[in-house]
Amino acid sequence: MPFYRINKPLLLLFFWFNLAFAQNFPGKNYTSANELPNNTVRSLLVDSNNTLWIGTDNGVVKKENDLLKSFFEEDGLAMNSCWAIAEDHNNHIWFGSYGGGVSIYDGRNFKVISEADGLIHNEVTKLFSFKDHMFVGTSDGVSVININSLEIYSPKALTQDELFRVTGFFEFQELLYISTYRTGIYKISFKKDQFILEKVNDHKFIYSVFVDNDSIYSSNKGFYTKNLLADYVNSDDSIITNKLGRSIIWDHVKTVNNMIYAAAWGIYDTNGGIYEIKNNELISRASDFNIPSKNIISVAYDENFERLYIGSLEAGLFEINLDPQVKFNEISGNDVLGFAETKNTSAILLNDGLLLKQAKNEQKISLNQLKQWQQEYVRTTKIPLPKYEDSFYELDYTTRAEEIMFYDIKVSEKKYWLNTNIGIYVIENSGELERYIPLHSEEINFTKNGDLIETHPYGGIRIYSDLDTFQFEYYEQEAPQTPTLVVNSLGRGPKTYFLSVFSGLYSWEEGKFRSYLDEGIWRESKLRHITPLGRDMAISNEFGDIFIVNDEDQFDILQKIPRAKIPGNTISFLKEYKDHLLIGTEKGLTIFKDRRQILLDSEQGLKQPFLSTVVKENRLFLGTNGGYYNIDLDAVIDPKTLVDQVKLEGIYINNNELPLKQIPGKEKINLAYDQNTVLLEFSTTAHPYPKKLKYQYRLNPNADWSLPSSKPEIFLPFLPSNDYEVTLRVLDGSTGMYYTQSLTKLSINPPFWKSWWFILMIIIFLLLLVFIIYKYQIRQHKKFESQKRIIQKRFEETKMEALLAQMNPHFIFNAMNSIQNYIVDSDIDNASIFLGDFAKLIRLNLDHCTKPKILLEEEIEYLRSYIRVENTRYNYTIKVSFNIDPTIDTYDVEVPTMILQTFVENVFVHAFPASVSTPVLEISFRQLSPNLLQCKIEDNGVGISNNHTHKLHESKGVSLVKERLALLGYDVEKTIQINSRKNKGTTIIVQLAI
Repeated sequence: MPFYRINKPLLLLFFWFNLAFAQNFPGKNYTSANELPNNTVRSLLVDSNNTLWIGTDNGVVKKENDLLKSFFEEDGLAMNSCWAIAEDHNNHIWFGSYGGGVSIYDGRNFKVISEADGLIHNEVTKLFSFKDHMFVGTSDGVSVININSLEIYSPKALTQDELFRVTGFFEFQELLYISTYRTGIYKISFKKDQFILEKVNDHKFIYSVFVDNDSIYSSNKGFYTKNLLADYVNSDDSIITNKLGRSIIWDHVKTVNNMIYAAAWGIYDTNGGIYEIKNNELISRASDFNIPSKNIISVAYDENFERLYIGSLEAGLFEINLDPQVKFNEISGNDVLGFAETKNTSAILLNDGLLLKQAKNEQKISLNQLKQWQQEYVRTTKIPLPKYEDSFYELDYTTRAEEIMFYDIKVSEKKYWLNTNIGIYVIENSGELERYIPLHSEEINFTKNGDLIETHPYGGIRIYSDLDTFQFEYYEQEAPQTPTLVVNSLGRGPKTYFLSVFSGLYSWEEGKFRSYLDEGIWRESKLRHITPLGRDMAISNEFGDIFIVNDEDQFDILQKIPRAKIPGNTISFLKEYKDHLLIGTEKGLTIFKDRRQILLDSEQGLKQPFLSTVVKENRLFLGTNGGYYNIDLDAVIDPKTLVDQVKLEGIYINNNELPLKQIPGKEKINLAYDQNTVLLEFSTTAHPYPKKLKYQYRLNPNADWSLPSSKPEIFLPFLPSNDYEVTLRVLDGSTGMYYTQSLTKLSINPPFWKSWWFILMIIIFLLLLVFIIYKYQIRQHKKFESQKRIIQKRFEETKMEALLAQMNPHFIFNAMNSIQNYIVDSDIDNASIFLGDFAKLIRLNLDHCTKPKILLEEEIEYLRSYIRVENTRYNYTIKVSFNIDPTIDTYDVEVPTMILQTFVENVFVHAFPASVSTPVLEISFRQLSPNLLQCKIEDNGVGISNNHTHKLHESKGVSLVKERLALLGYDVEKTIQINSRKNKGTTIIVQLAI
């Protein structure tokens, strides 16, 4: 059958079957709209610490990992315009300004050297470090500065009629040479303690020079030359100069892979840009690096991380990753929707067709070809086409070729099964159609025997035993074991698994389906993705959680990876590689194993969407819009440690900087108690992906780690007085590795009032004070004894008055009167009983009045006797109840004598006039605490009104009780609480110490 042959290899991308397509390099663009102070980047330097220095027309920028810091004239820079940058052997950075001389930066401060200090000219064009000297090329001469003493030498050329504008320096045979724009090539030598310039030849109009091994590239007006160094510095000007290129080169770099990149700007021409010099040709890399600028004037190279930095006149700085972890291969105008392979061929599914390769034969099956195959089948088939009324999802045979959508591509029995919205195609390795199946199913798979399984969201499942005769077994949707709404599947050993977004996990084995949800095996219902993982499987749900399960002998959930531990919320795919779980989300690719977790995202050049994925040998291929990503998994999961050192950069105490030079070595930093708000700034080893770094700290070895932070600083507010060892842990998300290092030691000294000597003084003072008080107490003791006798006498008088108040004549008269009434009424029995109760009460009164305290049991007995006497006169109409907390031992608790009787008497005297029909008196005892007893007297009488003539607080008996309690050391106001409302009764609470 016909197919389309591909004769242009540039239309295909490099897959594992060696299709050749252009590779794009991920990069960043820094401009004045975000990080840079100016878009003109004239000079670049990667120093020995992998720090990038950027010289612009308006200041210098230091790029350390992902932090950019700008320096200007107000920070000590000679001038904001920076045309040259170099590093000397002392690791100091030199900046050449075009008009202000040079600035030397030691990491903290700037030192400026200008014409006023002996510099030959303030317009610095080039800087070159050579041994113990820095050579400063200017617009009119060269100066040599000793990097240790800063002594300046300014040698003069022996013959010089024009401006001596330096355009470059280069070494040859341990000598230093200088290229100039108009005056030729010079050699600089040191003779008789002086630097001497000697003209070598008259090569003119040189914009830049670059030495490569024994050759030198020299840029001129609109071309460059390549010569042997020995010939170039020969005094004979008649060297052969082949004009190469077509632009002016201003800067060069050479990579570890021996690639030479050139920064070109044609001044008045538009032939500038970023070029690679290869085989004596200038090859533009602007499209590969995505650099639109034609005005490139500076380049720098970081060999540790394979980064190329490119400075432009108007578009800022470009950072290019020359060896990215994530390589992108472009197919212009196409989306990569799937990958597949058989033993002899490979396939890649694009949005406009299927690419196949067999040996050297590359083919493309187009959408038109797929449509023709369908039309031919419909025209010639003798088997009835599936219809909706037969529970099939009926195809629309009028669908045009350009409307074809691809669902998936799978391999079964060494053939490609291409699933589309117009049917299923079985394609041979040769690219010919083996069969067309008029079925619509978004997810298909196969049994162990290779039978096709067709899933239908709302129409059950069909398993085809014979596709030639369209013979199948149908499993109705209504059956609980039939998978519905299938979104993914996996064939593994004897089982084929199906995932449903509503009804969980299913499997097909030995001729029947099994529902894990319906059988209660696994309650997870909303599932999305599945992949093998060694002997186990990884399954994700709709919400982003991942479950590691084993279903060999019985179903076991071995581990749950919650969504919170995975960057991103929505999982787009799951794959396995060497027991590592590959997880695709909207945040990127996470590689997970045990506790190690690696993240690849946009920082490494990996961007959404992920349309397809496959693992082939040691590489992961991710299909996306316009091409696919190619990732070396071995390089990702077995990387070298990138962070092996943390450096303390700054310490701020209460917002004031503490100079690091005041902290020798790693000695402890001693701070006063009020210097307890500390900010520590630190930096790590240079890192290719600094946004992947997270930092945690702890203040002592037994403390918990802080929450991760992306800022390279530790803020410690209001530290208590103590000794601290600040330890930093760096989590590298690009490698999944930790690095831990002690950062510094702090000691917050206590205030003087917490120091040992002050505490000792306080103790001595207190002892002295105690001694003085003791002596004073002795002197007061005699006075107290005399007062005590007076108080005791008053106490006895109060006690007797209280006794008289309790047994006042009115009460005795009423009692005797009651006895008389019983006798007159000839009620001898009641008279006898009443007389006995009255006599007992008198006896108890006489017994207790001489004691300061009595047992609670005795107090209760006295109250019962008193109440019986009083209640007899009321014909027992008053209902009386005693409630005693069972936890109280009444034979063990002592209370002041006859404190409660006065309050009970007031109840009988004032609370129950004839208007109270059902008088009730409740007396309760409750232990509030081991040392506190609550006594409560409650009645439902008339209460106390404002105009009552016998107010309770005016009762003499109550006043005597209060006086007694005061003498016993009670706070009367807290001890006695009286609550009374008119016609609502009265509650008296007395709290006594026990």
